[in-house]
Amino acid sequence: MRSRLILTLLLILTMPLQAQASAEAFSVAVTVKPLHSLVAGVMQGVAEPALVMGTSASPHHYTLRPSERRALANASLIFWIGPELESFMPRILDSLETSSRNVALIKAKGLLRLPARTAHHHAADESHIDPHIWLSPQNAHALVDAIAAELSRLDTAHAHIYADNSRRLHQRIRESDGQIRHQLAGKTSAFISYHDAYQYFEQAYGLNNAGFVSSGDEISPSAKYVHELRDKIQKQQLHCLFYEAPSRPALVDTLTRGLAVEALELDAMGARLEPGEDTWFEIIHNLAGAYNSCL
Repeated sequence: MRSRLILTLLLILTMPLQAQASAEAFSVAVTVKPLHSLVAGVMQGVAEPALVMGTSASPHHYTLRPSERRALANASLIFWIGPELESFMPRILDSLETSSRNVALIKAKGLLRLPARTAHHHAADESHIDPHIWLSPQNAHALVDAIAAELSRLDTAHAHIYADNSRRLHQRIRESDGQIRHQLAGKTSAFISYHDAYQYFEQAYGLNNAGFVSSGDEISPSAKYVHELRDKIQKQQLHCLFYEAPSRPALVDTLTRGLAVEALELDAMGARLEPGEDTWFEIIHNLAGAYNSCL
């Protein structure tokens, strides 16, 4: 009887240690802040996912630091958007000597995928998907479901926590979506954006993008196209030009010089924000605030 009691006590005492060891054995890495935010929300109470890209550098041509490469190599599960955004990732994943599973969430079930637009005439390039998928509340719901499903499949011990957290996140997303719809209702004035990263947000809330400077932040527009944009700003009496954080391109001044145009910063990637569950919500509310203040 006494030996059975001792064995029971030992089992009770070691259960927290076993749970902790299990959590430490299962690790998750996420490439970009907006996605990391949703993963952190689903994993709340279990573990903190590692953020790979902590800097404000563009994910299109990112160079990994040794610590960031180690985070990927040590992860049991890697979440990323897809090669349309993190173009460096396929090469990195091929080079890693690891059995970790990686999930490109641009392929998630139920996701709205918009074709990338080209700078001239807003023509859609059907062969390329705009990778800024997180800027749609519909997509945020789909991403949370995909993240929770993948985590639950690989870490069944915490599946009930992932399910509870996903329900909580869905409610937060619905509340934020409703607040922004109310805030931006009737905002139909046209505007210009520098980098075309916001069409998911624009479509979700009925915003009127009249044109953009560049379809990719690494592409410099021609002098002829810049002249066409200035002419459009004048003829359509546009009052707002939005550019991407964290730096204001010199061309913004060229486009707005002598015109009654306000230039405002947008931050699709959360470049100025601390990582964590709240980051996605801060990103979309900050976008809504910027559009609301100018349109």
